[in-house]
Amino acid sequence: MKDWLRAFASVFAAFLGVQSEENRERDFQQGRFSVFVVAGIALTLGFLLTVYVLVKVVMSFV
Repeated sequence: MKDWLRAFASVFAAFLGVQSEENRERDFQQGRFSVFVVAGIALTLGFLLTVYVLVKVVMSFV
């Protein structure tokens, strides 16, 4: 569970562009690739769903 939370936090920070070099190195040395792939896909889908919902809400007022 701790690996998943760390992976999601790390991927989220990378999405925002605020990932530190120290954390990036730690992720590459200690993290599992599959966990980061799943976290990246989940956060990407979440972002796309959020954009879709926001567009639908805004378009409903037009």
